[in-house]
Amino acid sequence: MIPAQHPYEANYQQEVDGRTVFRSKPVIAWDDEGQALVVDERNGRLVPANNGRTFTGLSEGGHPVVAAIPGGGWGARYKGDDGSFTVDPLVAWTVRSDGTLAPVDTDITGVCDDPTAMSSFDGLVAPGSAAQPDSSA
Repeated sequence: MIPAQHPYEANYQQEVDGRTVFRSKPVIAWDDEGQALVVDERNGRLVPANNGRTFTGLSEGGHPVVAAIPGGGWGARYKGDDGSFTVDPLVAWTVRSDGTLAPVDTDITGVCDDPTAMSSFDGLVAPGSAAQPDSSA
């Protein structure tokens, strides 16, 4: 058995109550024949990913978050419908296993998310920078 060093996911598709449900599981290891192995939660062991009829294939997975660091004074700038701007302080940056960083902001209920995924996201504001975008460019 070879531990998985690069993130791959086993993908599954099945019909539940008349609708198609997609799910995935991380590949944990590869067996000696090169088959992807995933966790069988019921039996508490590794099994071949293609063990079931619902298996549709493998895909490259995302790199997992391995750390988080403070926001460090950075902010996320959002543009309102009226053209105004607001800046929220970042609470953290997530660090992925490949070294990439992603900003983390919170909403008024405390739910954390990547602000770059929001439709109103306008940019990141560095510590000490002006909150408004430069209109002379």
